[in-house]
Amino acid sequence: MNQASHLTWDEKHAKALLGLRRYPVAWIQEEPWRSWLDERGGKKQVIERLLASALTPDQKQLLELTLAYPNASTLFYAKKLNMGHSSYFAQLNGLIKTVLTQLNDWKTAPQPQRAAHTPTNLPTPLTSLIGAEQSIQTVSEMLKSPSVRLLTLMGPGGVGKTRLAIAVGRELLDTFSDGVFFVPLETVSDPELLPAQVARALNVETVNQQSLSDTLKIYLRERQVLLVLDNFEQLVQASSFVADLLQGNERLKVLVTSREALSLYGEHRFIVPELPHPGMESESPLDELNTWPAIALFVQRVQAYHPNFALTESNREAVIGVCNRLDGLPLAIELAAAQVKFLSPEQTLPQLEHGLKSLRNDLRNRPLRQKTLWDAIDWSYQLLPDDEKALFRRLSVFGREWTVSAAQAVCAVDDALGGLEKLADKSLVRYAAVGVGGELRFQMLQAVREYALDQLAVYDEVQQLQRRHANHYLEMVVQAEPSIGTVNQLAWMRRIMQERENLQIALQWMLNQKETELAFQLLGAAWCYYNMLNIWDETKAWMDRALAQDPQAESAARVKTLWGAYWLTSRQNEHVKAFALVEEGLRVARKLGDQRLIGLMLNCMINELCYRQQYDEALQAVEESLNIFRALDDRDEIGWALGHRSSIFTQRGDLAKGREILQESLAVFRANGNDWALEQVLRDYALLLFQQNDLAEVEVVLAESLQLSEKLGKRLGIAWTLNLQGQLALRQSDREKARRLFEEAQVIFEKLGDQNSLADNREWLGRVSML
Repeated sequence: MNQASHLTWDEKHAKALLGLRRYPVAWIQEEPWRSWLDERGGKKQVIERLLASALTPDQKQLLELTLAYPNASTLFYAKKLNMGHSSYFAQLNGLIKTVLTQLNDWKTAPQPQRAAHTPTNLPTPLTSLIGAEQSIQTVSEMLKSPSVRLLTLMGPGGVGKTRLAIAVGRELLDTFSDGVFFVPLETVSDPELLPAQVARALNVETVNQQSLSDTLKIYLRERQVLLVLDNFEQLVQASSFVADLLQGNERLKVLVTSREALSLYGEHRFIVPELPHPGMESESPLDELNTWPAIALFVQRVQAYHPNFALTESNREAVIGVCNRLDGLPLAIELAAAQVKFLSPEQTLPQLEHGLKSLRNDLRNRPLRQKTLWDAIDWSYQLLPDDEKALFRRLSVFGREWTVSAAQAVCAVDDALGGLEKLADKSLVRYAAVGVGGELRFQMLQAVREYALDQLAVYDEVQQLQRRHANHYLEMVVQAEPSIGTVNQLAWMRRIMQERENLQIALQWMLNQKETELAFQLLGAAWCYYNMLNIWDETKAWMDRALAQDPQAESAARVKTLWGAYWLTSRQNEHVKAFALVEEGLRVARKLGDQRLIGLMLNCMINELCYRQQYDEALQAVEESLNIFRALDDRDEIGWALGHRSSIFTQRGDLAKGREILQESLAVFRANGNDWALEQVLRDYALLLFQQNDLAEVEVVLAESLQLSEKLGKRLGIAWTLNLQGQLALRQSDREKARRLFEEAQVIFEKLGDQNSLADNREWLGRVSML
């Protein structure tokens, strides 16, 4: 008996067999595991037998879910099964024990024999394929389906379409008794030459006076064959020839690799994914980082030049950075790894900032189109008609994603949706998601965007397009601003969060071009949403930069920016700077005579006067603010001003008066349906009730506040409400409940990076531990 026959399965390899996250399938493709599986009919047969084995109903449900969604997170599985993390892990451990028992009790079955000489001309790759296990399985299953006869593997240059097609072809050698044949088309640009290329791969010659096309149809008529047509994008005009071949033989199947779809009836498409890679903030240990396919590919390819190279703590950040910068594109990663022949990873990452042209590969057996990643993208671009070229290069002004309507507005084309669909068919853009409001979103890989930006410069369109882009997103936030405090606020929040990268690009352009007034307009309209989304440090940095760039401007937009800068500065307890900001904002607002802005800045001034315990001046300010907003009939701002008024009386010690006024504020926000404000004021109300020792009412108020926070997705609100519930539990002598609530709040504060809240919450945790 060989080594595989006596193999003992362990937990690690069993999890790899089931496709669990951080347990790569590559582990069971090594010996002796691979031979063990082959002796039992292959992985698919083993899985089918496990599903039919003596599992409990819960174990079978978990196994089916795991197989259906390999590499998903534990949170995903637990949610799907409607159970907590601990219950999920308990059930998973039970399943793994049962699976191990089944695997280790398995008797050897005869190994299925492949046909003695399955004809094929598939190339033999010189390196192993990494990170494509799931794609190989999915594409193979698709081609085994009777309903799939034409399948196109799509994706940008360098994503690994050819390697995937070859791997799938090898996987299906047993399925196609008359052979799997690879037809390379990278050097063919004339559609008339396609039949000759196919004939050459099949070793078919013309007969008598027949055309080569007719000869091929007759040759393939009765054969069970898989044709792999590689790099078809420059021959899409010859799609009808492929259709003719398929119509002549129902046992023939065609697998195509192309950056553009063939658009034939019955065509199925598979978008080849980039290699998964960890985010820049990943804190995973080194052994887990090595399981990410992009990282594994980079390390393996570097080791081809430096056998002793390994991922270490000192180079991990640079390696992760390289893989992120290159979007997990296999070709790009291979080219970057080749640079380590001369440079360390730490030196390679900065080199990438010079652009894709730095990634050159001089290996002689590379196709010309793969000598540089730049050339690979240029290959696709040069095949576009002029109108698609124009749209493609103009899309580079967007961030990673954009909507159809944004493309229509910014790119100045007749039919943005039609153009985007054509570019998606050619793999130069791709569908990203359905965004807020159901609008389609598209995206462009960073490597492709970099090329498109270069083309935009060639056509001298950069400034024009960047201005249109900035104006479009300015119009968006100006349109969003009136919805603050309304039922539409949450939808606008989601949309602004969705467009955060585009807003960053717009602001960067405005400030770089000294278009400071435009930046003031954008920041003044958007900062409330950014505040709600907890985007504090970044927003404050934009505001500080804009205010420093034009400190003398006296516009309404600058006052609104000062208003936002005040709130964000006061959050950090920088009261000297905060007071200066509110003084300046109030001065300019009064000079402009803008009553609403005067009222807004007065509300800010009230906070600072209370901080200084100048309560008489604060009361004067709040009365002026209330008069302004009552005259304007601005119900939300009346509610906020009443909240400030309540705070003055509460800080002076008149709790009964403070409670009465705060109840007025709550009534205003309830009547307006402003749940966002209501959630916050309820917490203020709970703090006042604490001082009155009305603990029963505190519990009711905090329960409503938490419900609203969760409904609105206000993580900071959730954290502070949990903190207050912890304080309530302490008052009720429930120490363990208090600890749990403070710990839950701590996790959220840490994720948000709110240092002031963290410090306060830690103090409460310290009090619990001392009891």
